Amino acid sequence: MRYERKYRIENIEYQQVYQKIMSIAGAFRKSYGDRWVNSIYLDDLDFNALNDNLSGISNRFKYRLRWYGDSLEELKKPILEKKIKENMLGYKELFQMDSFINTPRGLRESLSIRQLQEKSAVPVVLIKYLRTYLQSFDNRVRITIDRSLNYFGINNYSIDPFPIQDEAIILEVKYDEEIEEDISDILQAIPFRMTKNSKYCSGMLEYWE
Repeated sequence: MRYERKYRIENIEYQQVYQKIMSIAGAFRKSYGDRWVNSIYLDDLDFNALNDNLSGISNRFKYRLRWYGDSLEELKKPILEKKIKENMLGYKELFQMDSFINTPRGLRESLSIRQLQEKSAVPVVLIKYLRTYLQSFDNRVRITIDRSLNYFGINNYSIDPFPIQDEAIILEVKYDEEIEEDISDILQAIPFRMTKNSKYCSGMLEYWE
């Protein structure tokens, strides 16, 4: 299991955030090229996953369908993720899905699988953003920096073509639970205030308010 420390950063440009992290002496390098990340989040009709998060329930889970690239028209090699949270720690169960064209019918058919039907889980919001990947030189800590967030509402498997944009920068620090004491210097060197942040909650609250 791992920690995911999150920072919602506002009123600062992406390049400033990136430079501040890269200026931590001898800590991080770029580990992968920037790329677009797309996630369709699912919930039941009572929005239990959303309400559990907003209520601060310690043990909870949610489903999302994730794929990469600029296109929203075709989901290439999407992965269904079950994100499980136990107090401050989390882990994911992954299920590889077949590629499909993103139409209401295609989305409905792709998500007609047992584990989702048992939870009455349906797609409710799509979130797209551009992600930067960093990794510590000892390969034990990963940082992602997300910007250009776009929230698309989903109603009856149909995706709203007009997104709501979020100007915030989302920084996440990810590491295994057993090394937390070893990396205290890195955590203290991050010049931002840690916050509670869920892209799913932000997208739902922004889009449905």
